[in-house]
Formats: sequence, structure tokens, C-alpha cells
Amino acid sequence: MGKFTGKLIISDLDGTLIPRGGKISVENREAIRHFVSEGGLFAIATGRTPEAAAGYVEGLPINAPGVFFNGAMLYDWQGQKVLKTLPLTAGDEENRWPAFARECLKRFPEACLEVYTADNCHVVTPEANDDPRLPFEYYRYDHTELETLVDTKKTPWLKFFACDKHEHLEEYVKLAEEMGVAQLANGFYSEDNYYEFVAREVSKGSMLSHVREMLPGIEIIACGDYLNDKEMLEAADISVAPENAHAEIRKAAKLKGPAVEDHLIAWLVEKL
Repeated sequence: MGKFTGKLIISDLDGTLIPRGGKISVENREAIRHFVSEGGLFAIATGRTPEAAAGYVEGLPINAPGVFFNGAMLYDWQGQKVLKTLPLTAGDEENRWPAFARECLKRFPEACLEVYTADNCHVVTPEANDDPRLPFEYYRYDHTELETLVDTKKTPWLKFFACDKHEHLEEYVKLAEEMGVAQLANGFYSEDNYYEFVAREVSKGSMLSHVREMLPGIEIIACGDYLNDKEMLEAADISVAPENAHAEIRKAAKLKGPAVEDHLIAWLVEKL
């Protein structure tokens, strides 16, 4: 037993634990190790795949299930196995998602469109459209013809992602409503130029209910900075936002900490 026994810190990565384009600070790493050594549980919640996250969190004492694909996957980090998936395409008997993707390819010639499955990121747009972040990520991705992914019962989609100018994404969202896929999904901006779809009622927050089932009685302290973290902060016992958080997230959080560059997790552990 330690002073942090019974507590779980679950943190978003980009903009919360890690400065955008940066690395986890020594101060945050030391704070997490101290928290875990005193009985605490630590996990991450991200839109990334487990493989992608691994390159950023290598060496951290992650000892609780983590949330990936913005809520579409619960993953046992220590056991390196998938515990649960909630596919975007489940129940889509009319195969509307592939039809929507085809229309996006026609209407948004500058977009980078990505289909995430449990084992890969499939970029279905030309290489010239690639999101500049892709070569610097820690995960496999392939340029894939959309038509090889249209059998969604055989290959369930966990997430559909678009990177484009914000004004183009606004049209993309309208198209999703017109084609009836928005009603099947939870859609949100994860950055100003990123829009993502996961299954309806799926979010980082909804997956916390499954974490609570696995860890009865745990006090959940959730940290996040952007709109895709909103449901997670609402579902937590204690919500934490850094100074650099989106205004809506900053306003809603119970605890308002320093900017990510000033070691939010270290500040939080000291405060606990």
C-alpha cells in the first residue's frame, strides 16, 4: 500500500503529456514513476494506435488498461493484447461508410483520408496528400486502395480520419450528415485540421466505464486538452486540463494546471 493506492491517472498524449512534436519531459517521467511506486495506476488515452503510442511512452511504468483510437479500443499494455474493440462499421448493414469514403475521395482532392483497422492505418488518398506527421510517427501505415477495404464485416473499421483545411472539413462534416453516416457515429475535431469518426456513443469517456468494471472502486483522474477528451474528463472523478487546453476543455475541468511544457503530470502528482 502506498499513498496513491486506489488512484488511476489516465492521460491524453499530444498537448497533455507530450508537447506537440516533442517528448515526455524528465520531470513528467519521474513524477509518473513516483506515483506508480506509491501504489498508483497510470494509463494513457489517445487517438493513436498502441503501436504509435509505444514510441512516445517507452520506459513509462504503464500498469493499467489504456484507451486507443479515441475510444474504439481498450488495450492491456502490460499483456500487449486487445481487450475490447468497438468498430465504427458495426451495424452498418447498408455499407454507408465505404460509400461516404468514395464520395470524400471525389469531393476533397486535397484531403488525407485514413481508415484505421485493428492492425493497420490505411491511407486511401494519394501519397502527395499525406499528412506531414506520418513519416515521424511510430506506426506502420500503408497506401491502400479503398476498394480493398469495403467488406467491413471482414475488415471492420475502427476509425475514419480526415486531415484537411478546416474550411474543407466543415464541408466534410455536412456531407456526412447528408449521407447518413454522421448519425451512425461520434464525430469530432481532434485538431483544427483533423476530423475523426468513431462509432456512435464511443469516446475516450465511454471506454472508462469498462476500465471501472475491471478496476472496481478506483478513483479516476483524467487529463486532456482537446475536444476529443471532453467525454473522458466528464466521466472521470477528477478532471485536469493544462493551460494550453482548448477553451471549452479548460472551462470544464475541475483542476486547471500549467501548460504541457511546464510538466502538467509532475504538477498533478505533487498536488495529489
